[in-house]
This record gives sequence, structure tokens and C-alpha cells, in this order.
Amino acid sequence: MDFRKFIRLLDSSSLAEIIFTDHVKWRLDERGIGSRTVEDILRKRQKDLRGVEQQGDSRFKLTYLHPEKEGMDLIIVVDVKERRSRMKLTVVTVFPQPSSRRIRVVDNERDGR
Repeated sequence: MDFRKFIRLLDSSSLAEIIFTDHVKWRLDERGIGSRTVEDILRKRQKDLRGVEQQGDSRFKLTYLHPEKEGMDLIIVVDVKERRSRMKLTVVTVFPQPSSRRIRVVDNERDGR
């Protein structure tokens, strides 16, 4: 799926279905993240979206602000299928990550500026 088309569909609330594999459910439980939290983020929290990276024809890595932990992001990797302008997402993995991995702070004194 084209990157721009994915973003457009994500913004337009064209999300028909979210599927969690047994493996993802197990990992979510292990990490203390509820599948309902992930579904809520994907459906309603586009304002918290901080980045989208295409990882294959139909795989995308989504970076959201973590809903419960300050200074953390929540990474959600999904596979996308489109049918009649509606999206079906299969969640591949979800994991927390420090926001500092995404945010780069430049020290102007050290850089000689």
C-alpha cells in the first residue's frame, strides 16, 4: 500500500477491523499493555501520532505518545489490507520505547554554533 494512501485512510477513520494474533496478545499481556488501549489509540488518538515508517509493501511502524507513561512512546507495527476504501489492520507487535530515541536535541555550544 502506498504510504500517502495509508496516512489518508488512517486520518479518515476508515478502519474497519483490528486483529490481534495470539502471539501479540501474549506479548501485550507480558508488557502490561491492554489490547483495548492499543485499539483505542489506533481508532481515536491520531493527535498523539508522532511518526509513521513504511517497512514493507503493507507494513507500517507507527509511533504514538504513550498514553500512560510520560517520556515514553508506544510503537505499534501493523500489516494493512484495504478493501473498498476500508482498512483492516493486523497488529504485528507493540512495545514501549523512550521518547528520547525519537527526539534529537542539538547542543549548539558543542557543535560550535
